[in-house]
Amino acid sequence: MVRVKRIAAALLAILFMAALVPQTQVSAASDRKTNEVKVYNYLVSNMGLNTAAACGLMANVECESNFNVKEKGDGNTSFGLFQWHRGRKSNLIQYCSEKGLDYQTVEGQLSYLEYELKKSYKGVYNYIKSVKNTAQGAYDAAYYWCYYYEVPSNRASKSAKRGNIAKNTYWKKYKGYNGKAIALSDNNSAGNAQTSNTDAAEVDTATATTAASTTQSFTRTIKVKMKGADVKYIQNCLKKLGYSLTADGVYGNGTASIVKKFQKKQGITVNGQVNKTTWNAIVKAASKVKVLTITEHPKAVTVKSGVKTTFSVKATGDGLTYQWYYKKVGAKNWTLWKGQTKATITAKSKDCWDGRSVRCTVKDKYGKTVNSKAAKITLSTEKDEIAVG
Repeated sequence: MVRVKRIAAALLAILFMAALVPQTQVSAASDRKTNEVKVYNYLVSNMGLNTAAACGLMANVECESNFNVKEKGDGNTSFGLFQWHRGRKSNLIQYCSEKGLDYQTVEGQLSYLEYELKKSYKGVYNYIKSVKNTAQGAYDAAYYWCYYYEVPSNRASKSAKRGNIAKNTYWKKYKGYNGKAIALSDNNSAGNAQTSNTDAAEVDTATATTAASTTQSFTRTIKVKMKGADVKYIQNCLKKLGYSLTADGVYGNGTASIVKKFQKKQGITVNGQVNKTTWNAIVKAASKVKVLTITEHPKAVTVKSGVKTTFSVKATGDGLTYQWYYKKVGAKNWTLWKGQTKATITAKSKDCWDGRSVRCTVKDKYGKTVNSKAAKITLSTEKDEIAVG
């Protein structure tokens, strides 16, 4: 009888484990998909990357951790989405502790990633932000990230592999979102029904930040001294609206003061706290902001003295104004070009122009400014020659 009971108990244990394993696998798959969407949302909304750049980083996350925020490697010396190693792992934990974030979450780890990039990997960060929003841009972002940020052994071959994953997997899944964030409730279908006949018309990096409203939902009333990813998110929304503040994830008196200004402007209760009404108002207003970005820079010219010359810049944004500047040969500073305040300007070239550079500063109604690339002027000795290139 005892033997029969033991056999029955063993059979029950086997049946229990058989039922448990598939459920665990389903749960793990669900967590991976949710984290994948969270990573994408943070990259395009909080960090301002375009979809191609986000796809490049996601290809690296897949290869490093398969989107497991608790992934451990290298004998338990590496940790997280990007497998921060030894001292960088310690820095991740310390940073999240100081900011009131959980280092074992997507939000905590990506907040640290953004901090680390701006502090120690500016070159990588600037390159990633500059890639074109195309399949090739996704490849370039993944390759560059692996080669200069991850720096694995055999990095050329691994960088190429990750570039192809970004281009052939993630770009195909996410290109239709055109920089828009995805609701987590849609995580099971994210990327599956997105179609596009073009490469999103080469969407600029900054444009990808305009639809951030679904990245985070209201979970609590935010008051002074509170910290967290939701605080940083609302600070970034306020920055899009032209308010001057640091998005550090800490809700101090300065942020509260700005919230009061916003509340007063919107005609809602002025108390400096972000309740659900204020949260929705800020997010909605930020989602409508057309981010200032230059889409076409002025071109270098070769022209004969006395010939009319045209310079042009194109930009997107709200309520744009323009001001052109020039820099003399050998000068350190730019000089205001008086009267040149349109997107396209025309002026008669002079002998003194030879070797000078010109650029345009574009400003939007929120007070944000961006400078175009410089265009060099070369005077030609050929008769009546004018060339733009």
